[in-house]
Amino acid sequence: MKFTCEYALSHGSDPVESGPGSVALSEEALTLLPSGAQPLIIPWEEITTFSLADFKAELALRQTSLTISSLGYKFEDFARHAARLRNERLLKLSLAEEPLKKSMIEADLTYKSPAMEFACRCELRIYETSLVALPETADFLRLPFRCITELKDGDFSVELYGESGEHWFLSGLGRNYDHFRDSLHAQMTDLDLFAQKALGAALPGVSPLDVRALSALAREGRLIPLTELDKIRPGAWAAIEKRICSNKNDAAEYNFLKNISETEKTAFGVKKGLMGKLSGDYYIFLFCAKNTSPVVMVESFLLEPKSEDSTDKTATYFYRLPQGGKKPWEDFLSFFNRAMTAVNFRRMPVLLSDDRLADPKNAIYAGALARVPELKTLRQLYVGRAIHAETEQWEAAVSALLQFAVKNPAPGARWSASEEEVKEEE
Repeated sequence: MKFTCEYALSHGSDPVESGPGSVALSEEALTLLPSGAQPLIIPWEEITTFSLADFKAELALRQTSLTISSLGYKFEDFARHAARLRNERLLKLSLAEEPLKKSMIEADLTYKSPAMEFACRCELRIYETSLVALPETADFLRLPFRCITELKDGDFSVELYGESGEHWFLSGLGRNYDHFRDSLHAQMTDLDLFAQKALGAALPGVSPLDVRALSALAREGRLIPLTELDKIRPGAWAAIEKRICSNKNDAAEYNFLKNISETEKTAFGVKKGLMGKLSGDYYIFLFCAKNTSPVVMVESFLLEPKSEDSTDKTATYFYRLPQGGKKPWEDFLSFFNRAMTAVNFRRMPVLLSDDRLADPKNAIYAGALARVPELKTLRQLYVGRAIHAETEQWEAAVSALLQFAVKNPAPGARWSASEEEVKEEE
């Protein structure tokens, strides 16, 4: 996709070069092709702001700015394609992609948050677990359904409120209003039903009203202390344990981790798999190891075990519990929920070593490290993983990891045995 234009490059307020040329747009970059100078490749992620006004495109880079003008009647085509390609790239680098349900719904967006506010035209996308807006002149926005605190619709507009203070006001949907509103409600309902079914399977005999109350707390992708579930429905924790332990291998793993953990510091959640039936949906547990090992252990179990003797996971993941706060366990759980939402529950960008992260084939994950602040902290807290094999071998790996964490409390120190072959698990 190529556009003839005039361009001007500046360093701060100092002009560097200008003149006629053209720009080519691709999935990875905008390429400037000056008529009398060398070409310049600008990866989309290098563009910090992208604004359109007076038939000019102003692109701010980290140390340079680029103005593109004289696009003539192709200005709107350039603006639309450039904005979309940049946001598509940022979606990948921010690990925000997941199964897409509805797309190409245009709307006017007025966005407000504690950090910023703006208004522009955007494209709306409904993914399996989140709503995404691709503005024409700003970075994409993502609002996971689990983070929506209120939804209002009427007068051909939709308002969404997020738990971090976000406010989306969507209008200008035209004849797509009913389609978008109904699709959004349907997808949010699907996730609510998923959480209810997952909890209902673990709580046979519990009234539908109690299951609904529990699922409102344990929404898809949100981990909560099991003690909170017990407050709503006494015996819920024991029933969930019984469901997990219906599989021989799952029972061995669950009971082993439970026995080395603090009883009152266990969190639980349900999660849709990122690859649908290929990865499966699962229950997640966070176990806090006893005081001798300031470590949190993350374990998952498929909602539908394959058979009595089969195992459904590849590893147990270990993170250091940050010290210094008044409530380290509670603080970690809150952070973990935010961080896993930010990385969309992907494991690869966390467990890859620095050397493997530098491999060109892992460029997306390296890009995510630069764009997702929570990922850097997750990587510092990550200790390693115990890969599921024979029970005794796995238990020995768990014990070795805990001992390693005690002897190596510094952030970033990793258990070397966890650097075995890394496979895509998403």
